[in-house]
Amino acid sequence: MKLTSYLVFNGVAEEAAGFYANALGGKIENIFRYDSMPATPEMPVPDECKQLILHCCIGFPGGSMSVADTLPHDKRNFGNKGHMLTLDCDSIAQAEEVYAKLSVGAQKIECELGEAFFAKRYAEVLDRYGVLWAILFSEN
Repeated sequence: MKLTSYLVFNGVAEEAAGFYANALGGKIENIFRYDSMPATPEMPVPDECKQLILHCCIGFPGGSMSVADTLPHDKRNFGNKGHMLTLDCDSIAQAEEVYAKLSVGAQKIECELGEAFFAKRYAEVLDRYGVLWAILFSEN
């Protein structure tokens, strides 16, 4: 079994995918847009939404994540309402690098990167898209 994160955005999924691919040292593996989906009466796609992201996978060392956009009738607000993505880094240097990249344009630094009783490095960043990240390095 493998757990993969799937983040849903309201029109900025492509921009977010590029940001996360860069921040996590990965690459965008695929992008499917709404215009590639067969039209159905149950789920009409407005013309202005046809280039939005239906599904996009980002691969990075140690994992992957997916992102998509919603259609106008489906407004989701995942933000930091009860969940957090955790990055368990391989080194202090990697934790520092990821922290610096995810902090660019961040809405809030919940916890500055530093030593904690449970880790050599720990931080919490509410990124520019409202996603809360925990960045962790512990020598266990």
